Amino acid sequence: MSRRILWIMIPMLLLTSFSEAIERRRSQFPRDFGYLVAPIPYILPGVGTGLGVIGAFNNTFDSTTDFFLVGVGGDVEGTITGVTDIELLPENILLDVTYVGFNKGSQKQYAQRGIDSDPEDFNIVELQNTSLYGGRLTFTFLERRLEFFTLQYNIRSEPSAVIYQGKEENRQEYADPEPFTFKRLTYGTQIDVTDDRLDPRMGVRFVATRSESPSIDTDSSESYTVDTNLTGYIPLLESSTFAINYFRSDATVTKEGVTDYQSILDELRTNYACTAGDPCDESLKKLATDTQASRKYGTASSLGGSSRLRSYAGGRYSGAHTEFYGYEFRWNLTDENTPFDLYFIRDFRTGFQLAFFYETGTVAEQREDLWAKSRNSTGLGARLVTGSGFIYRFDVATGSEGQETTLFVDYPWGTIAQ
Repeated sequence: MSRRILWIMIPMLLLTSFSEAIERRRSQFPRDFGYLVAPIPYILPGVGTGLGVIGAFNNTFDSTTDFFLVGVGGDVEGTITGVTDIELLPENILLDVTYVGFNKGSQKQYAQRGIDSDPEDFNIVELQNTSLYGGRLTFTFLERRLEFFTLQYNIRSEPSAVIYQGKEENRQEYADPEPFTFKRLTYGTQIDVTDDRLDPRMGVRFVATRSESPSIDTDSSESYTVDTNLTGYIPLLESSTFAINYFRSDATVTKEGVTDYQSILDELRTNYACTAGDPCDESLKKLATDTQASRKYGTASSLGGSSRLRSYAGGRYSGAHTEFYGYEFRWNLTDENTPFDLYFIRDFRTGFQLAFFYETGTVAEQREDLWAKSRNSTGLGARLVTGSGFIYRFDVATGSEGQETTLFVDYPWGTIAQ
């Protein structure tokens, strides 16, 4: 364990000692207008595949403000609308506003927490009338080297069906589903001593957040989660970089809800319209155990999906504590500032890169049990970096449970929320 930390910290400390000499490669408030109106496929582990249409307009009206609208079809159907980098005070106070509305979607719900959970033991919850709205307020200084931010969002959704054990013959439809709601308030800080916030090639970035999860009813718990995200960038070759990421997430329960197993099981049977002895009952017994642990210990940020442990489905591993290390060589094949205008897309191409990565992570209910067992992912990807702020990413990762493909925007390791 100590060797892993030293392997991460030594190069980062060396880089930090040269932080005063690290200058930004370009303006951190780009105002070059760019737009994109085009069909886009998506592939997200644990979410599904499909095709959408994006309309995005970056750096509009000679400002940093971006507008985007995405219509999505396939395994997920709905729209995403947002306005980002609204300059309430130029180059110091920024506001983002986002609304998401889906009428179709699904979520894998694994029966067990922990690193030893069975990959084949899960239910699929189909959702409808899902909405998410929220905003982010950022106070930024020193060319975005120091930031303080707060983020709040609200989610409402209705389960339309549950496919127990992932088998279609065990499908249970809901005629009058009970909606569930969820609120989350996050605040944090970011220190970015790199040569570029969008596409860093040298330096160190540190992000710390605290997310509050209030109780949604008298039975649920109140908790908070502290996430620590540290990334170092070591320049290699002429314009490439080796990125190292350390991530830690810890949940703390401040007010414990109902943790009696039988009470939780009875409530689940009522909510899911399931009777003892039905095929759904075995799944609900496991879900009751999971809910009991969640209310007692809390739930940290999970592993799996498009950002960390990319060879596993989203939310694959969960627990009260999470730790992760990622290593990625980003080989820049081009480094230019070339304008292009193809009618449906206008932007500046600043680079095309290949990526080779290795990731390892673990989860546990108790801190001392971290790294008793772990899971790994290896893979490669390709990225197109544009001057107006888009990074298009295609990754293929393999691990002990097979292979997953990700087609998404922005770099991995949680940077899209930073």
